[in-house]
Amino acid sequence: MKHVLYIGWIGYNNLGDELMFECFKEQFYQLGDDYKLDLVNNEKRYLDNAPLQSYDLIVLGGGSILSGAGYPIQPYIIEALYQALQLNKKIMIWGSGIDWVPKSYLIDRQGIDFIKTNELKSIHEKLNAVFNESSWSGVRGPLTKQLLQQAGVKKEVAISGDPAFLLPNKIDKGRFPAPFDPDDKVIGINWGTSFHNIYGRNEITLENQFAEALNQLITEGYKIYFYIMWGADLEHTRRLAAKLNDDTAWQLDNTVYPAKTLMSLMTHFDFTINFKLHANYLSLAAGVPFIALGYRFKIFDFIRSVQLEDMAIATDDPNLVEQIITLEKKITNSRSDIIETMEKQQQAYRLKLVEPFEQGLYI
Repeated sequence: MKHVLYIGWIGYNNLGDELMFECFKEQFYQLGDDYKLDLVNNEKRYLDNAPLQSYDLIVLGGGSILSGAGYPIQPYIIEALYQALQLNKKIMIWGSGIDWVPKSYLIDRQGIDFIKTNELKSIHEKLNAVFNESSWSGVRGPLTKQLLQQAGVKKEVAISGDPAFLLPNKIDKGRFPAPFDPDDKVIGINWGTSFHNIYGRNEITLENQFAEALNQLITEGYKIYFYIMWGADLEHTRRLAAKLNDDTAWQLDNTVYPAKTLMSLMTHFDFTINFKLHANYLSLAAGVPFIALGYRFKIFDFIRSVQLEDMAIATDDPNLVEQIITLEKKITNSRSDIIETMEKQQQAYRLKLVEPFEQGLYI
């Protein structure tokens, strides 16, 4: 029996993090009865007490768990993986990503200095050991890979994409009834909160800009359907919806649906505009064009991974309203090309993500 431990941010009913673990389990259980899976939350209070010595393989799962609040590379995560190596255990990195990097990195590469000075020297050797000795390592996007290289990781690291690329891309519309009349133009809107940990640092200012853009889109004939990815987002979504001028032009759904149900809902939309990262992955898998609100580094890591850099707007962009209106026109005029790119990228990453499972997780 092969014992495997998966590390992820699980247990808070956040659809994005939960679906990444579901994607892992779906692949894992195809390996058969010779494999047993356990889970530990990646927070320090849980990870410090995990019995690493009991497992054959420790998997750092999907999400921004290479990093943490204020840390582009989280020392205690690297310490845990390094400890597993010292116990002669195998480790694997599967779709993990980096976040919490200043926006200046995206503009002029000042993030190089940031990551090199942010307590990195103390874990430099261990960081290299973790990637050099991992049985398989794939990270979420090209920006994560680049940042690791700038942090001194010498081993070539694969860009595996996010585990959400394993979502099915053939979804039955009938799973969820059309939310408006069949002839209506509908935009799916995902909104929520990151507790002001966003580029611009002010979610109320962003909310007011977003409401202005939505009001303009409504005057152009669109209906708005709000959906959430996390229960904590509901209050913030209600507040945004209350700022729309036409009460007949929007609906708010307060249910956090399973991924496949939400994808079925998305098939009724002309496009989506999303705050949370994994709302974009769901839209992509459903074949529905999206506009990503770039509130932190991870959004831009994703958007570059799928070669759709133009489809993200930074949340501190003073021209956010105009940018949304411009991208609506782009989606209308280039819809088939955008969908073709989405499908091509998803298929490529699906092949990459299943590699370690095809080799029995290398254990």
